[in-house]
Amino acid sequence: MPFVGRERELRLLAGTLNQPPVVVLVEGEAGVGKTRLLHELIGHPLLIGNCHPMRFPYGPIVEALRDANPPGGLNPVTGALRPLLPEYAHLLPPAPDPLQDPLAERHRLFRAVLSLLEALRPVTLVVEDLHWIDADTRLLLPFLTRCLPEAVNLVLTYRPEDVCFPVAALLAQLPPHVNHAELALAPLDAEETALLAKHLLRDPPDLWPMTRGLPFAIVELARMLAEGRTAGTPPALRDAVLLRMDELPVLARRLVQAAAVLEEPACERSLAAVAGVPAEQAERGLAEAVRRGLLTRCPDGLYGLRQPLARQAVYDSITPTVRRRLHRRIDTPAQPQGTLSPREEQVRRLAATGLTNREIAESLFLSPRTVEVHVANALRKLGLTSRRQLRGTT
Repeated sequence: MPFVGRERELRLLAGTLNQPPVVVLVEGEAGVGKTRLLHELIGHPLLIGNCHPMRFPYGPIVEALRDANPPGGLNPVTGALRPLLPEYAHLLPPAPDPLQDPLAERHRLFRAVLSLLEALRPVTLVVEDLHWIDADTRLLLPFLTRCLPEAVNLVLTYRPEDVCFPVAALLAQLPPHVNHAELALAPLDAEETALLAKHLLRDPPDLWPMTRGLPFAIVELARMLAEGRTAGTPPALRDAVLLRMDELPVLARRLVQAAAVLEEPACERSLAAVAGVPAEQAERGLAEAVRRGLLTRCPDGLYGLRQPLARQAVYDSITPTVRRRLHRRIDTPAQPQGTLSPREEQVRRLAATGLTNREIAESLFLSPRTVEVHVANALRKLGLTSRRQLRGTT
């Protein structure tokens, strides 16, 4: 896949790694290009290990060190790694005698990893997908970061919506001699998306509206078009979205389905009404859907799917019975529950013309949050479930 739109991030990462020892955090949603960025590094010896959903003990460390080429004359403590790296048993010192204290045994193993990294320097240890970190590696990383030798770096990549590892605490505990940096990867903009599409297709259509600049989605959609298939949700992207849906609590999943049926971003009250979720539970469900990366909260306070392809994947997964029920809640207004206040009427009229909450706020000298509340109240009092329905109330 062509490397597009990450030149600044690549320069920043390469420059940071030239000042060891350093700990670098690279965050970004699934498919945004974290791994690809690392593979573009030239002149930096990398040992890359991946955390896995199965959470194998020391999984990413074993995977990374398996690609190492241990030199001779290793510290005897590295013999503690023989059970984890049997393929290198002939290159490692003899295994030390077992200790009776499990904590002491673990400390010796940690020292063995540190000693091997020191013998391999200059080197950068990369732990990918920190959101799937296993319990043993979770204990090892703070030890490594506080003891990083000269010419040894540590790079951690993760999805911020899924991570449960205290990355902020990790940086807060670094000693003075260890530098640190944080790098957040965003989707490509429209121009970068078009450039990537040109590398992938002879005469590409505009892929940005459907992909919102997510490189993985761009590549998969381009592959579908190159094979002569109709543009739609690529199977790999669909499966990734549905896997995330399966991991959601029931209420959050119903809210995401409601957002997919509504198509356009909607306020909390509208989503709760369409999903059939009690209003007092909607906030928690939406927060969970946002945290898991399925919904995004727009600047005007509305919620929607992160990209059209994801919305289509969710919509297609809804059973016909549930889909009909959701559409009925959109098409059948609830009972009106009061008279609009003058300010709510003023906001309603502007919203009915298609203005966003931010545009209404600027027009009326209000905060976007205040406008969001007025819109929600107007929908409730008029018995509507969708902001789109306001357009018929002018």
